[in-house]
Amino acid sequence: MRHQRIMGGGVSAQSGSNRNRNADLTDQLYQLIGRCLYSLPLPQGNGSQAVNEALVERVAKYFTRLEFEDTEILKRGEPARGIFVVVEGQVEVVSDEDNQVVLATVAEGDFFGEVSTLFNVPTSTTVRTPGRTVLAALRVEDARKLLPPANSSLLEWYVLRKYFDTNAAVDKVKLSRRKGLAALRQVPMLQGWSDDSLKSLIMSLETDIILLYPPRAAVLFKDDPSEEVFILVKGKVDVLDGKARLATLQTGKSPICLGEEGLMTSGNRKMTVRAQTPCQVMVIKRWNFQQASNQFIDDAGRAWEKTSDRWKQQTAQRDRNLYNKFGAFLQIEILIKKFRQSALFSDCPVGVVYLVAMAATGEEHAMGKAILTEDEYEARMLFLILRGSAHMIGDEGTVDSFQKGDAFWIAPWYPQADAWVRAKEQTIIVKFSETTVREALAEYPDAKLNIPQKPPGEGTSNNGRASRPQSRPQNGTRNRPQNGSS
Repeated sequence: MRHQRIMGGGVSAQSGSNRNRNADLTDQLYQLIGRCLYSLPLPQGNGSQAVNEALVERVAKYFTRLEFEDTEILKRGEPARGIFVVVEGQVEVVSDEDNQVVLATVAEGDFFGEVSTLFNVPTSTTVRTPGRTVLAALRVEDARKLLPPANSSLLEWYVLRKYFDTNAAVDKVKLSRRKGLAALRQVPMLQGWSDDSLKSLIMSLETDIILLYPPRAAVLFKDDPSEEVFILVKGKVDVLDGKARLATLQTGKSPICLGEEGLMTSGNRKMTVRAQTPCQVMVIKRWNFQQASNQFIDDAGRAWEKTSDRWKQQTAQRDRNLYNKFGAFLQIEILIKKFRQSALFSDCPVGVVYLVAMAATGEEHAMGKAILTEDEYEARMLFLILRGSAHMIGDEGTVDSFQKGDAFWIAPWYPQADAWVRAKEQTIIVKFSETTVREALAEYPDAKLNIPQKPPGEGTSNNGRASRPQSRPQNGTRNRPQNGSS
């Protein structure tokens, strides 16, 4: 369908004059363009041949807003047309001749078209809009004139962006293995595995290392036997218990491991996982892990044994009745998401969150009951609220309150003793110790917690919900503040 050329919020039927390109950009559009330029495989730093604020300001003037509806924007095999940033809506990336296989969706804030533009290759896929979509476009002529040369190989860029190669531009087997290795390096259950052991694990897989699951396809089914894990390399899935959707999980920089509990405990699946978008998935069976861990005993073997021990400890400390009731909701995949959504852990790498979640125990508390007793408070026990709400009680009454999604940390202004936390309604939490958090942070020296530094009335909201970042706490005993100090 016909599209309109739009710039700076105004509509124009002109075909793209320099006057239009120099029109003022909205702040939102400028930020999206800047994020795109800094994400491209281009050198960054000072000077005209690097991405910096001056270059962003200069290049942004050449972007044009375009509106499409049910239209093919790029056609596979055709010359490059430019770099496109999705401002509103989304586009679908398809590869085969009849455009039935959707490889990926590109959502608001993301970009496409950079491969053919920066690497001087034909357009590798067809890109279409399934509905109304607004894009910001940089013409190929302007991109090649204004941007510095790419500082990455095409293969490296495909690995980083998790692209499929549909044009035979790179070695497909090498690309698949490199993408698989990059993903496995970030899987928490494989902490401690060397690159050699991970490569051996990849070599033991089928020829198609990374599979494409279309939208609505089931990745795993509840109650099925657990003989493998599914590594979600790219995409978005829904976690279901029957017809109830418990969570939506989406990859970012890190992949997501699905089905770990079933594999490590030899139990049946507690949940169904269904693709919401096109999903790239690695399927790794139990014998693949065992073969690689037996071959590399000094690293993979020991790490696998440590992971097995964590799962034994996790299952031994569980409230069986609670897990029979809420087993799907308390799966490690969902807990990791809940921890990372809390302000306290929002800046932590997934490895830190995994170690804390693995040591946490689920609990259910009725209204008015103690979530945290005075003894537990003094022992510096912590919790994350999955459902419900609570408030903290001290000698002088209510000290603080906590809502669903809050991770509790003993803030500097809290009482040093004689305090407890009470459920305001039926509440589900996972409980863990400060020692566990410190031990996890010690494994990742660059990680940090967002610990609130001021009481809610002094510019911050309640514990763990909004706070400025602070370097991770140091190991060792911390002196308790005096009552009411800040």
